[in-house]
Amino acid sequence: MTEPTTDMGPPRPRRWHIFAPTIAIVLLIAVYAVYWISVSREIRTALERFEANPERGLVVGWHELSLGGFPYRIEARFAAPEAGAPETPEAWTWKGEAAEIALLPHNLRHVIVNLRGAQELRYLDLSMARPAENILRASMKGAWGSYVDVTDAPFGRLAIDIEDVEADHQRGADGARDRIDAGRLQLHMRPAPEEVADYDVAFQADTIVIDLDQKVLTLGPEIRKIVVQARARNLPNIERISAVEQFERWRVAGGALAISDLIVQWGPLDMTARGEVTLDDANRPQGRFDTEIADFEGLLDALVRDGLVQEREARIALAGLLLISQFQGGEPGRVRVPVSMNDGRLYLGPLAIARLSPLY
Repeated sequence: MTEPTTDMGPPRPRRWHIFAPTIAIVLLIAVYAVYWISVSREIRTALERFEANPERGLVVGWHELSLGGFPYRIEARFAAPEAGAPETPEAWTWKGEAAEIALLPHNLRHVIVNLRGAQELRYLDLSMARPAENILRASMKGAWGSYVDVTDAPFGRLAIDIEDVEADHQRGADGARDRIDAGRLQLHMRPAPEEVADYDVAFQADTIVIDLDQKVLTLGPEIRKIVVQARARNLPNIERISAVEQFERWRVAGGALAISDLIVQWGPLDMTARGEVTLDDANRPQGRFDTEIADFEGLLDALVRDGLVQEREARIALAGLLLISQFQGGEPGRVRVPVSMNDGRLYLGPLAIARLSPLY
């Protein structure tokens, strides 16, 4: 007697190929999540180590630190951050309400900084006979910075963009207060392709209103626009976070700011220029610009009205510069005028119109 058999039919096809892409994506996400967590922990450890063991004289601290930003970024979020360099000549300190430092997981050499809320900067003004502490307090709608490290260069690529700034500057020497509001400030720096120690610099400021304790005669309180395209030559490596020390080392190294394009629209002044600026032995700007100025006669009238130049000198200068500008083929409606800085004085053509103070 034989046992009955059951017909099971053909074997069912396996459908792993349907689920394989999903499984692969899940595995990739899991691997990336592990990588993100590992890197974020290393960043936290590095930040805490830097807080405990400052480098280049930079002291940092914060009230609270948290990390987030998954999956696109690794963000270190600081509550009440502060930094300072007490051993530098200006002994500066900074305090902020909040800040974020973000890194791209695929490129840890690129850092993005975002400042939030009120900011306060304190520093010693070394241009005075007796250095006194100045205080700069500011708030802004947005303040972003981007920095990309560049191998074998004193500094990397930097971009800063600040919107709707409201700043108050208090000078400790005499208690004077200055007010500065700006619609937008932008700064870009990158290593020049030809020279390691040279940097291409671009700066633009729009819609600035200043209320200074010492009023700016002639030009007035409203700056419509400032645009600068320049190359900073012979920038030294950064040893400590000190503007004073960096400027001094730059001056000693023969540093210069070669400006290829300068636009200034400030009150009655509408000027385009190009030239070069350095620092003299007293740390004052020195150099020369070739400029073209619109309504130069109106500017001279304002200088005469405010008592900065004598009317007879202004008329002689106007006649001579108009004649030279015509021979040089100047743009209609604009006068070519040399502007120079020498021995602590600012000259508009042959006319000395202002004194220049040391930067530090």
